[in-house]
Amino acid sequence: MPIPITRQTHMDTFNGMAPAVDADHFIDKLAFKFHVVAKTASYTPKLRESGTFFTTEGASGAIVFTLPAVASSDGIVYWFYSAEIQNMTITAPANTMVAGSDATATNVVFSDATGKCGNCVMVVGNGTLWHAFPMTAQNDVVITVT
Repeated sequence: MPIPITRQTHMDTFNGMAPAVDADHFIDKLAFKFHVVAKTASYTPKLRESGTFFTTEGASGAIVFTLPAVASSDGIVYWFYSAEIQNMTITAPANTMVAGSDATATNVVFSDATGKCGNCVMVVGNGTLWHAFPMTAQNDVVITVT
């Protein structure tokens, strides 16, 4: 937990707090943390949301995540996690995603009974393509790439 500036004035501060190690041995203001956002309807992530871990928690129907234009994606990364038994689709601009064995994909879809819940895909843009990295909870998950 950071220490109020009034207790340690000899250190540089961040937002009026000096860095300090918490009970878990982390410097809280410097520790890496995911920004976790649940989406219950289809959504297009913003570039400024790079690094966000999107879930479908609470969704009662299929969710489509539409990726931004690839030209502005250099260094952008998102995670998409299927947290409900609903279809989840990640869509890129036409033919701009590398996924599975497809170098010109547009969609990664979790719609099979084994893939609807508990699976994830990380996408990383390089300004030319979106690179999709599926992360599955079990070996028999069916992911459709089109």
